[in-house]
Amino acid sequence: MQSNESIYKNMKILYAEDEAGIRENVSFVLSLFFKEVVVAKDGQEALEYFEASRPDLLIFDICMPKLDGIEVIKHIRKVDKKIPIIVLTAHTEQQYLFRAVELNITRYLVKPFSKDSLLEAIDKCVSILMEGPEDIFIGEHYRYNTYERNLYFQEKIIRLSHNELKLLHTMSKNPLKVYSFEELLEAIWGWETVSKEALKSLVKNLRKKLPAPLIQNVFGVGYRLEEQ
Repeated sequence: MQSNESIYKNMKILYAEDEAGIRENVSFVLSLFFKEVVVAKDGQEALEYFEASRPDLLIFDICMPKLDGIEVIKHIRKVDKKIPIIVLTAHTEQQYLFRAVELNITRYLVKPFSKDSLLEAIDKCVSILMEGPEDIFIGEHYRYNTYERNLYFQEKIIRLSHNELKLLHTMSKNPLKVYSFEELLEAIWGWETVSKEALKSLVKNLRKKLPAPLIQNVFGVGYRLEEQ
């Protein structure tokens, strides 16, 4: 198993904070560890960036313009109940704590917080992400690494488009599960209105890069990924 620090280099983080000074300092620290840091200055922007980039981990301030952090998280939890979330706030009132706990918050940090406490919270989130299989074996020669987010054929990386990768990553979380059309549309395109035909086209393209029988159509319902 890789150390958490090495896992950071393959992860994307979404950080939302409306105070410019704090935002610049924290985003700089995050950029030292993570492959990509997407930064939002308000709740609406954070929600839009989440839909567009599908990060691995979220760090949100509670009090932000347009939409506060709790409202953003409510929207996100409708489509992703498991993504780790760290909440940052200057408030210590119980109402905020209770609202955060109800939304399955991974960690709660009160400002001002230290670099070490932030990294400790992040490490907890990464440990949660690491639970479960690192490698999913697909067919005889294919291997998908859930942390690197790379598909290998006999140890050679198979290049996937952004949406092909999102489709494979979503289905690999629970191989053999039948994913409905609606679940996959939400996982890949979020709240964007996309037709079922777009999903079918995406599946068709991914099938060209995998052994054909491994993405199975469940008539009238959706698709299932067959493990080795």
